[in-house]
Amino acid sequence: MNRPLRSAGILPTVLLLLAGGSAGADCMKNSGGEVICGKGECQRDRYGRVRCSMFQDGGAVRDRHGEILCGRGECVTTSRGEVYCSTVWRGAAEVDRYGVPRCQDRCEPASPDFCEAKPAGTY
Repeated sequence: MNRPLRSAGILPTVLLLLAGGSAGADCMKNSGGEVICGKGECQRDRYGRVRCSMFQDGGAVRDRHGEILCGRGECVTTSRGEVYCSTVWRGAAEVDRYGVPRCQDRCEPASPDFCEAKPAGTY
């Protein structure tokens, strides 16, 4: 019997896996070789220390001074070196052609207060 994918339940399952296949967590080794993990993206600062967004799927960006700044959603750096992030979970962000940050919902300044640095296995 040749059933369409929709009625077989295969297509909805595949779409679900593609849409939510990753939990958004990230891990990275610091300069000492220790693995640091976070709920969101991780980056190394200018000293090799790892900082990760404390928000699931949140962004992390190294600023012009080498400091890691984090946000709730995706983060972008303007031509002036300012870092902004979307205020919503998994929210998109982009800099427009005039150098102005544009975000899903609203943009907010990224902050080191939105970062975490937990050794792997401590959740």
